[in-house]
Amino acid sequence: MLGDLQKLLSRTEQHQEDDFVRAANLLLVSQFLYADRPLHRDSYFLIASHLKYFQDLFAAIGWHLVYQPDEAYLGVIPQGEERVLRLKLDESLFLLCLRQIYEQKLETFELEEGKAFTQTDALLRLYNNLTGKEIPNETRLKEILGLFSRHGVIERGKAEETDPKNLPIRINPTIRQVVVEDYIGQLEALCDLDTAEVNDETA
Repeated sequence: MLGDLQKLLSRTEQHQEDDFVRAANLLLVSQFLYADRPLHRDSYFLIASHLKYFQDLFAAIGWHLVYQPDEAYLGVIPQGEERVLRLKLDESLFLLCLRQIYEQKLETFELEEGKAFTQTDALLRLYNNLTGKEIPNETRLKEILGLFSRHGVIERGKAEETDPKNLPIRINPTIRQVVVEDYIGQLEALCDLDTAEVNDETA
């Protein structure tokens, strides 16, 4: 890999070795990079311009580089058994609900540049309707949304002064990379598993 990097550097005067290191680190930390985010922009275009190098780099450590130029994002997805994020039950259920909202917006042509927009009130209603579970308190909800935001799956907006707890949420197209196609089946399976565990504990 070092030899490949030196060859790249010998063919360009625009970037230094530190630029490649910084881009790789930012992608690993963020998981997804977006061309329209100022913090991501330079690293996004550097990786997109040297796609083969970064694909080989991440493949060597068991990650698959995803590049979606039409939606202006790229990211890394772990392979094999590590493909599934290790999430708590409520985190998994909320992630599946976000995918459900995204697909609904897609079907009704409500996406804007590949992104779906909703609010926490709508997300909580869907969570309650689909799972039959009590909604989490405000602190726990912030923790869950913060986790998804750090992974680049969503972005949180600023609530209106008249409704301060109802946060706007932008669901990024990367939701389709981290949630499997059979998301409804997975949602039902998780709910059934949780119900079975509760029944075992009370038996």
